Amino acid sequence: MTEFDMSMLEGLNRHEFLSRDWLDEFRSITERLNIEPMRVDVALRMNQIISGCPFQDEPLKAFLDTSSGVVTLDLGELDNADLTVALDYETAKSLFVEFNPQRAIESFIAGKILVTGDMTKLLGLTQIFTGRADDDPMSALLKAITT
Repeated sequence: MTEFDMSMLEGLNRHEFLSRDWLDEFRSITERLNIEPMRVDVALRMNQIISGCPFQDEPLKAFLDTSSGVVTLDLGELDNADLTVALDYETAKSLFVEFNPQRAIESFIAGKILVTGDMTKLLGLTQIFTGRADDDPMSALLKAITT
């Protein structure tokens, strides 16, 4: 990765989290600025059903796949997923953009996150969310492009 300067993120277009425009902006910026994807040691294939998205009426289907050693997030569904998580938009945004593990615990206890499949795999996600600093390029990018 080239030397990262936070000022490179100033003035970026902001979009609703997980909208097609948001995903396109994310891919474009990570490629242009050569920001490396988040690396993880836990292999996980997770489908997500996200309700209450501000840009569409029906629940959004997305997936997170770490089986390659890096985090891949995209729209659609994975075949043979380890688990499926159903949650609301604000909770998903809080988890993936703000890296707020406390919100995940609170939401799970409150029944806002429903899990089917291999629950133990879900515990592996904690490494994605813990220890992310505001000056981490990926964290900064996600915040810079999200309304």
